[in-house]
Amino acid sequence: MPRHPIAFSLPSPVPSLPTTPRPDPSPLQQSISNTLSSTDYDLVSLPLTNSLWQDRWERLCLRPVDEEEELTPEQSEAKDREREKVDLEADIWRRDGGLKRDEVNVSRLEESQAVITTAAEWLELDSPDEGIRFDSEIALRSEMAQALYLSLPVLIIPAPSLINRAYLPSYARAISNLLQMGGPSAFTQISIRIPISDPVELITQGPAPSHSQTQILLQQQQQQQQGANSAGGGNKHKRMSSLSTRPTSMHQAQLQQMINQQPSNPQNLRIASGASSTMSTRSSAAVTGDPSSTWEMWDCIRTLCNYHPRLSVTLDLSNPLPPSVGALARWTAEPVKYIWVPAGSFIPNAKGYPVLSKACQAFLRGMSKQNPTYVLHGTTTQKHTAGGPNAYLQYVRHITSAPAPANGLPPSADEFTSGYADYLQAPLQPLMDDLGSATYDIFERDPVKYRQYEEAITLALSDLPADKTHVVTVVGAGRGPLVACTLRALTRSNRRANVYAVEKNANAFITLQERKAIEWGDQVEIFFGDMRNVDVPEKCDIMVSELLGSFGDNELSPECLDGAMRFMKPTGISIPTSYTAHVAPISSSKLFHDVHQPSRPAGATETPYVVMMSQVNLISGDGGGVSGRCGEKVQQCWQFEHPRRDLILDASGAPLTNTHNTRSSRHVFHIPHAATLHGLAGYFEAHLYSNVGLSIHPDNAHRVSPDMFSWFPLYFPLKEALYLPSGSELEVNLWRLCDSRGRKIWYEWSVESYLSVSQHIPSSAGSLTPNGSRHVSTSGNGLGGQPSPLMDAPFSPGFSSNGSHALSQQNGPMGELNRIKIGQTSLHNPAGTHSWVGL
Repeated sequence: MPRHPIAFSLPSPVPSLPTTPRPDPSPLQQSISNTLSSTDYDLVSLPLTNSLWQDRWERLCLRPVDEEEELTPEQSEAKDREREKVDLEADIWRRDGGLKRDEVNVSRLEESQAVITTAAEWLELDSPDEGIRFDSEIALRSEMAQALYLSLPVLIIPAPSLINRAYLPSYARAISNLLQMGGPSAFTQISIRIPISDPVELITQGPAPSHSQTQILLQQQQQQQQGANSAGGGNKHKRMSSLSTRPTSMHQAQLQQMINQQPSNPQNLRIASGASSTMSTRSSAAVTGDPSSTWEMWDCIRTLCNYHPRLSVTLDLSNPLPPSVGALARWTAEPVKYIWVPAGSFIPNAKGYPVLSKACQAFLRGMSKQNPTYVLHGTTTQKHTAGGPNAYLQYVRHITSAPAPANGLPPSADEFTSGYADYLQAPLQPLMDDLGSATYDIFERDPVKYRQYEEAITLALSDLPADKTHVVTVVGAGRGPLVACTLRALTRSNRRANVYAVEKNANAFITLQERKAIEWGDQVEIFFGDMRNVDVPEKCDIMVSELLGSFGDNELSPECLDGAMRFMKPTGISIPTSYTAHVAPISSSKLFHDVHQPSRPAGATETPYVVMMSQVNLISGDGGGVSGRCGEKVQQCWQFEHPRRDLILDASGAPLTNTHNTRSSRHVFHIPHAATLHGLAGYFEAHLYSNVGLSIHPDNAHRVSPDMFSWFPLYFPLKEALYLPSGSELEVNLWRLCDSRGRKIWYEWSVESYLSVSQHIPSSAGSLTPNGSRHVSTSGNGLGGQPSPLMDAPFSPGFSSNGSHALSQQNGPMGELNRIKIGQTSLHNPAGTHSWVGL
């Protein structure tokens, strides 16, 4: 397992500024060098600026809350003159920006090595006051300019406040503008420090607290935030924005009233993780336990920043971990570059040493595939009685060095899969392009696949009479691995057979000729040509092929085997006998960003890709969902069986058309946790013979063909990301199509999203229309008196009468469940415009 970088957060006070010219090392350089040389840390973290910067910003941009005091005329006049000078200085600063030397902790390029810098904690890009927001943005731009000037690797910016959720778009807009600084060649990354959870939300996931309890929880959260700000050098709300030099955005009295106001429903301060409050008791219970407000906060920021490649997450573990594994799994699909681990997140073991909870250990190990940098903060504060400051480092180093959970691939596969994680590969065009020997070589190094094939051939031969000479034909023989499997199977089963090998790749055929001359001799006859039209001496008892793709049929196995069906006796066996395609919805910031790169050709977002999925989260859940109509986590699309005995054939024995190989499927997935849909993952399972198979299905691969690495899943991207609240339903439609002339095969796909809600509908208005939608009264509909504009859309599938009746009985007086359509994509790859496989 690779060594993960760990950073030490320098305690205050930070070393002073340089007092001697270059090349003498500065005090900060010496401190960094001493820390890294005397400990096992890899990096050092510190604030980019100090308290002098905060003092100047507050003096220029804020006024004390209590400045409306009784003053004599002379005092008022003197104060006004002083304020005018400050206002002039403030406007000059707003125009020119910039930091002063004594306000920064990092001032030299030489100091930027092995350093992680954090932005000022007291800036409020999401303040309710417009003036504070804009002045905070100007200040942060000054810090970003300094970071760019020094080529600092990253600037970690504090998270927006959950209490100020209404102003989160303003925060995200400011971050987006920061990312434009420095132009395309800018080096410094921006990482948003996002809390792993919201404590208030975690507590309220249980039984609903009383009004007084929620008030206390809110006050405690505000006090914690204010305490943290005070520790950083100031209270965010101790002053109000200066209104003298800018248009009035909010009067001081109104702002103070808003700050002091105690909301009647503190939960309104957060984005609900599920559907609206009008949902039935059944619906609400279904989404309880999905604390998603902090993730939703990040999702809003990165979406408004258009998935910028220099924007990442610093995941802050100061708060408790959410109890839901699904809620934590969301972060595996996000660009988490740093994990902030404060000393307070450790607990003492029996001997007083700092350790992390088992849940936290498992989470960090699960995040290890993203190779994050861990920032240990507050380790010198002596929060634990044993071990000292280095105990935190030693413990994190220990748990991050332990082997990560199995990813389904054996250690022997690392040599071949290294560098392919989340890399978009175009699927093979097996009939249009000839593979190179290096590609064959990689496929042939998977021992599991050929072990399974040999076992299947052995069982099939064993089911044939022992006193006859049989015929085995290998179609698409490549460099001959299946031929070798067949010869070994003949020995194991104690059977005799004529073995024929067919291959259309002229260069691979040379390798077959060589193997026949050196290894096989008269045991094998080889034939050059396309299996769909080449002739062999006799019909076979067993036909063996390895034409499967990541989605089973995406490399034209059905079409190829249909053409080769004429090789088989009426009782002939095909290996594989059948295969199925499977699909599941996924979230992956990296894949979504990569497929939308401007450098990619037109239609890249409508092209399926083969991907070794790593930073990917499968967002569907098992169970029926709120409505009870959803399927499994990963659902089967369709199946192909060989040989087909019911086809209409032409004179040569090939199918007359290819329409029998078109397919369509419709799926409904339950989304238990709020997530962003970035595409679909395609998998396959193959039945070779008897009880032998191949599988890359995420739930079955470890049982069917463990440690196999020949195939990676297929990724169907989306042109636009689709936000899905928890408890929602995702409807996926997928098609496999062909043209009338039989020249190409392609896939088309689209998705729709729905929420199930309880309707208070009078019986007279509860009838179903012929198309399955439901007439909804404009009053008493459980939606605040206003029907959704998407309710009763003509093509929105409605519940069947039986299902609705059953659900209404369960919901009692809350009424029947209906669906509100909340999102839809366009049709991807219509008519195979952007992606197809040629026949």
